[in-house]
Amino acid sequence: MTVLLYIVWCALYHFHAPDKDFDLPNLLWFTHLILLYIHEAGHLIFSVFGRTLTIMGGSLMQVLAPLAWYVTAKYEGSSLSRTALVFTGISIIDVSVYIKDAGMLQLPLIGGLSKEHHDWANLMNDWGMIEQSYAVGELVYWLGAGLALYGIATGLRAAWNDRHLTAQPD
Repeated sequence: MTVLLYIVWCALYHFHAPDKDFDLPNLLWFTHLILLYIHEAGHLIFSVFGRTLTIMGGSLMQVLAPLAWYVTAKYEGSSLSRTALVFTGISIIDVSVYIKDAGMLQLPLIGGLSKEHHDWANLMNDWGMIEQSYAVGELVYWLGAGLALYGIATGLRAAWNDRHLTAQPD
């Protein structure tokens, strides 16, 4: 649980605003790189559905993968469902930085791609919302933060309840 709390704190602090240096703590880099691979696979998977879903597919897959883990764990009654919920929130927070960056174009893109390959800049321009990209990203950020914190809170509550149930004499 301590590691999850640390990751959530780091994500809330380091993913709040886009930064051209994108300097993250090591554990958050590890989490971000896993999500990045899932993100890039999403572009390929959604490429059969046209331009908009090809562009959006990276962010969709990045959020859908841990969400699928959550749904599966919840269905199986696994206590890992709360961990999956935290990672879904972290993934949403990670996407929010990309959305916020659409109007600023500060983040370094994978492989040194040009700014024309910025998914959310392309989407927001297509939708005529480039000026609102930071506000949309902020909304997405707080949605992810709320989900991650809810996962932590329900995990702590479950741990507390389990401890008190096992600590009571028969």
